[in-house]
Amino acid sequence: MFNLAEKHEVSDRINVMKPTDAFVTLKDHKPNFTNRPTCRLINPAKSELGKVSKSILDRVNEKVRHATNLNQWRSTSDVVEWFSKIQQKERATFMLFDIAEFYPSISEDLLKQSLDWSRQYCEISQLEYNTIMHCRKSLLFHNNRPWVKKDNPSTFDVTMGSFDGAEICENVGLFILHTLRKTVTSSDIGLYRDDGLAVLKNMTGRTADNLRKKVISAFNALGLKITAESNLKVVNFLDVTFDLRSSSHYPYRKPNDDPVYVHKSSNHPPQILKQIPTAISKRISQLSHNEESFNTASHIYNNALRVSGYNETLTYTTPEKKRKRKRTRKFIWFNPPFCKSVKTNVAKAFLRLIDKHFPPTNPLHKIFNRNTIKVSYSCLPNVRNLIQSHNRKVLRQARDQPETQLCNCRIRNDCPVQGLCLTSRVVYQADISSASSDVVSYIGMTGGSFKNRYANHKKSFRNSKYEKETELSKYIGQLKRQGTPYSIKWSIISTPPPGPATPSHRSLCLEEKFRIMSFTTNRLLNKRSEYLNTCRHSTQTYRRRSTNLNEPTTSSPDPSNQGKQELNIPGSLRQ
Repeated sequence: MFNLAEKHEVSDRINVMKPTDAFVTLKDHKPNFTNRPTCRLINPAKSELGKVSKSILDRVNEKVRHATNLNQWRSTSDVVEWFSKIQQKERATFMLFDIAEFYPSISEDLLKQSLDWSRQYCEISQLEYNTIMHCRKSLLFHNNRPWVKKDNPSTFDVTMGSFDGAEICENVGLFILHTLRKTVTSSDIGLYRDDGLAVLKNMTGRTADNLRKKVISAFNALGLKITAESNLKVVNFLDVTFDLRSSSHYPYRKPNDDPVYVHKSSNHPPQILKQIPTAISKRISQLSHNEESFNTASHIYNNALRVSGYNETLTYTTPEKKRKRKRTRKFIWFNPPFCKSVKTNVAKAFLRLIDKHFPPTNPLHKIFNRNTIKVSYSCLPNVRNLIQSHNRKVLRQARDQPETQLCNCRIRNDCPVQGLCLTSRVVYQADISSASSDVVSYIGMTGGSFKNRYANHKKSFRNSKYEKETELSKYIGQLKRQGTPYSIKWSIISTPPPGPATPSHRSLCLEEKFRIMSFTTNRLLNKRSEYLNTCRHSTQTYRRRSTNLNEPTTSSPDPSNQGKQELNIPGSLRQ
């Protein structure tokens, strides 16, 4: 991963993959759930290189869609627009199909076929190709142990929760639509992720059913299974009901799926609360064929607004035609947290500072002005999130109790940090004394044990090819070339506790930066640029995973449980 990150020039912004626990969500809305329960597997452990893969696939999919004119829908409004263009609706029928377990059913061979086909319409370099395939390597983690799926010993997988999972499905979906061109006219069939809809014109019931069987066979040839229905006049697709008999469409909600909105008295910015009724009216109007359809469906949403404390009533608005943007502008966003207890208008004060410090006479005014900088409040976590975060922290501290042995040096008096060399997650200080200059200091940190970090420092002192690893090794190399004797005194200055697994709570790196900035003298080897370095540590120590799955990847109290495990998931529960 790091080699690919360096080639993309993002190695300084890519963090190590965190072994986040996988979980499942029950799909209790499925028929016969009591006798045959099904679930969806979500894998939050994902490589941040997937953000690069997502950007690549977004560009590829957009160019392929434009070149092929295939009906790959990305929103409900695209489906409504396609339905409105159908001619002679009274003589047509629908065929509705759904790809079973789409994400886990995408095989490595199918993805390679899809990418090779996409290369006909868009250039994909070998580096980009390798990046996409590398991001398919994934492991499931539970209790800090890696697992693999049953019947899937390889690490290839399109996981739900990855950065580029949806874009992979879109690329494969385009390839599927291209394959179905031989069976159904491309303008009469479309796909939204794993849901497909086709209109069959002037066909008898038997002909339509034979076409349905051909579509199933085409999917089976690609290694995919689908459920399909034909000879339908009315279908529920996404959140819209389409009716060919009346040439109309109106909003659709699944049974027991009542809408819930943010309460008007909640701790949210007033602009957001004010726009909620307007946004709902606009959305329901887009899904409704006319005002009559809107009034029939709006009572459910009006009741939900009343429960949430709103007095507004939804009104029908004529959907506006999409206007093509002539150009896209790049903005710098400032997202301060919002809280009703804060009386200061933070956004207004921030924009005044921009006007004050970057006037038109300032050379940076073209970059920092009210046209290039926008302000949008971010909401604070609710009580539920705070409680969950606290529970995770308590459980993690109970699970990660430090070992009783804090030093394993053969001679205790030779321990570099006075019998604490096995301590993990520490910020340490090295004081270098030499005859040529005063005492200089270096501050560092490590997510593992100090002893491992101390061994790496000694390696960089001995071998000149590793001299540029740290500012400390550069200084020691300079003293050695000058023939100046020196001595180093090591000490642990801080052991910050593990924080919650969120990007805003990386206590170890923040502690190191705080210690560097708080250093009183100028005899510090650390550079000022270290303040802006991206944190590469999660809340627990994580060693880079070996490509050999038989090697243990995380520390475990039971050595027999290390290495590759098998996650026994029944076939019906595997998506």
